[in-house]
Amino acid sequence: MHGTRFWTSCLTLAFLVISFLTAPGAAAAEPKPAIVLTAFGTTTAAADTYEHIDRLARARFPEHEIRWAYTSRKVRQKVAAEQGKELKDLPQVLGELKAAGFTKVAVQSLHVVPGEEWEKKVVRGAGKIPGLKVAVGKPLLAGKSDHERVLQAVSRLFPPDLKGAAVVLAGHGSPAAQGEAAYLAFEKLLRARFAGKNVFLGVVGGKPAAQAALLAVQRSEAQSVLFIPFMVVAGDHMDNDVMGDEPKSWKSQLLKARPFKIEGLRRGLGFNDEVVTVFLDHLAQAMASLK
Repeated sequence: MHGTRFWTSCLTLAFLVISFLTAPGAAAAEPKPAIVLTAFGTTTAAADTYEHIDRLARARFPEHEIRWAYTSRKVRQKVAAEQGKELKDLPQVLGELKAAGFTKVAVQSLHVVPGEEWEKKVVRGAGKIPGLKVAVGKPLLAGKSDHERVLQAVSRLFPPDLKGAAVVLAGHGSPAAQGEAAYLAFEKLLRARFAGKNVFLGVVGGKPAAQAALLAVQRSEAQSVLFIPFMVVAGDHMDNDVMGDEPKSWKSQLLKARPFKIEGLRRGLGFNDEVVTVFLDHLAQAMASLK
């Protein structure tokens, strides 16, 4: 009698366990989409910019796995050779996330414009891992509202006297037509908002040309010039192309014309919290599309 009761209890318990395991929602919950912040990369100490962005991203998306990828092969190779650090490209990071059990990933570009790096390394790279659902967040200057928000954020750095002082926003530039168009659209907005003021945009490569911006400064009545990085990271381009001592640097070209008082900010757009918020809003849009 006691044996019968024992086995009856065992069978009842087994039935309850099986019922629980097969009930809707009983299976292990699918992990929240992972996030991959994807940047060009830098070999300079300005890499601390990425640390700042990382902190803001983790504060806004605390329940998500966040990893980093870098699109520049030259940067990855140089950092590995000189600093002994491994920087991974996007397909490598996505492959690792899939192996870890993630099925959905939001990739957020930290590029300023939808240029060559964006198209070839971010958009194409995001589609290289079969079986992984990936959404890509747009770069900084993706639409008119982005341009307005970024200009508002950057203009807070302008000096109050824009007659005696000139401001030159220094961008990276893009060989891609779409990327160049984004820079030119921002320059058009800049001119409209600061018509008659000594505020200019130039890029290291492409349009709007740096030479045009420097010539405009020389023709102005400004006695001082403030170079503001229009790049996420104020790295090598800012240190050498803009503020370097070589004859071809932007600073040297202006000083050759007349003795301007020249200053260059050493922090890029990635240290501007308002600008980073634009990136994170794009990330939130990408996350929403994964639902």
